[in-house]
Amino acid sequence: MQMLRFFACLIAVLGLCVLINGCDSSQNAKEISKEQTMSNQTLKLIFPQWQGGDIVGFFKDLEPNEAARGYVLGAQILDLLTRDINPNLDKNTAFVDISKDFRVDSNGARIVQGGVIDKEILLSQHKSALKILQAKNPAKILTLGGECATSIAPFGYLADKYAKQGESVALIWIDAHPDLGVANDDFYKGYHAMAVSAIVGDESLKSDFALPAYIKPQNVLFIGLHSNEAEHYNARRKNLGAHSISGKDIVSDEAKAVSAIGAWLKERGITKVLIHLDLDVLNPKELYVAVGDSGILNVANVLNVINALSQNAEVVGLTVAEHLPKAELQLKAMLKNLPLIKE
Repeated sequence: MQMLRFFACLIAVLGLCVLINGCDSSQNAKEISKEQTMSNQTLKLIFPQWQGGDIVGFFKDLEPNEAARGYVLGAQILDLLTRDINPNLDKNTAFVDISKDFRVDSNGARIVQGGVIDKEILLSQHKSALKILQAKNPAKILTLGGECATSIAPFGYLADKYAKQGESVALIWIDAHPDLGVANDDFYKGYHAMAVSAIVGDESLKSDFALPAYIKPQNVLFIGLHSNEAEHYNARRKNLGAHSISGKDIVSDEAKAVSAIGAWLKERGITKVLIHLDLDVLNPKELYVAVGDSGILNVANVLNVINALSQNAEVVGLTVAEHLPKAELQLKAMLKNLPLIKE
């Protein structure tokens, strides 16, 4: 029964977002080259990156390598769900190749390079994603992650594309966590917790994880923050000038919060929005399909927020991130021991 609720609720969220972003079904399913770009189309980017998260401690009943790489299965399931909702999205799809090497030191800890876990692999995958986007030249991008850092390359590409067209672009980060960490941060060295810092061009990241363009911090709106990390980084967020409408703000008075979102967009003259949806923003008592469990928004809250955003600006980027299908990973562990399946 819980699994049926999962599919029903997630399809509702993704279905609205697909409708918001739109899709051009006039093109055939052939791979699009540099000569045949997607300047008026939506690209579905499957980006099952997992290295940015250090999440094994959250899932001690799973094998460490399976837990760490659970995002890969999460992205595959999101791909299946969106394909069922809108098969036309498959006509314009790209896949970012991801390393599956689970690297740890002699103590079993993940390897930190330059203040970031698995930095070298992440940098290679970052460059691969940008290369794909620059070759295909899509107008809109639906990214299926993967951990939160999967938004960085797509949003950097879109920020550049629309800034050159004179558009005012905003980053909408719907997440229980602010992801404002930096390289060598004592708090946490997982890159997925540095995603917003990378998108706004933090100096500790931009020399390596360069982007075609960056979002001004004043054009960043956090929605749904509700975590210890949100409190820890609150001063940093305020110093950057990024605005926040917290999870408590929405739960206590959704109508007021939605009105505030529209006012914020209009005040800044925003015409295009890039939406990052971390599934951990959801209340786990209703739908728990992510890593974090501190979110307090229900599915209806999320749908109403995204609807308000789409009514006030054009959605040109959407990422669905942090899907961690624990039940399916547990099922996989069982399947490994069945005859005709195990080696």
